[in-house]
Amino acid sequence: MSKETPRPSCPICDSDVAPLKENRSFPFCSKRCKQRDLGKWFGGNYVVAGRPANPYEIADHVTGDSD
Repeated sequence: MSKETPRPSCPICDSDVAPLKENRSFPFCSKRCKQRDLGKWFGGNYVVAGRPANPYEIADHVTGDSD
């Protein structure tokens, strides 16, 4: 008895997603869904929890100039 591994679902349209070696849009099912997801990021539909980044803190961290 052979068990087939279930394919993951596309986070945008819930379709089956082909493996990366067969699908350049992985983890999405298509280029269209990949672009829709990017549009959601640009449109502000997704957010990362936490306080807004301070550009000066980032620069200090990158350059190693922290006090």
